[in-house]
Amino acid sequence: MPSEWQTASAGNHHEGVNRAREVAEDLFKPKQQTTGAEVPISTPDAASSSAGQQPRRQPRILTIPPLAPTTVAKVVAPAEPKPIPRPASIRRETREIPAFQFGRVRALAKYGMRRAQVAELYGVTVDEVERVIRQPDHSRKS
Repeated sequence: MPSEWQTASAGNHHEGVNRAREVAEDLFKPKQQTTGAEVPISTPDAASSSAGQQPRRQPRILTIPPLAPTTVAKVVAPAEPKPIPRPASIRRETREIPAFQFGRVRALAKYGMRRAQVAELYGVTVDEVERVIRQPDHSRKS
């Protein structure tokens, strides 16, 4: 059983919907041209007969100007690019990886770098990298 509030709300809702529909219809109605005197609204049958009396619209046809002949330029092959020399990496004089880098070394080795690449990065031997990888990680507490 609807209360007074629900019925009033439903009435307002329907009024709002109807008003919105009317506004939308007014927005999309064809605009009538007035020539000083009011033009009566015609019925659909009259509109179809008056459509035959109106002059036929001419289609828009855009012309494209003819292209001027272009001269073919000689294509010069680009010179081969010279390889850019890599700057020499700074070599460390140490033969040991610092303890704070152990986790990074393990991560690099685990996620795609070969041990030789990690050794080259740190300027140490592959044996040193393997030693770091095998060494248990004491920084993690269980």
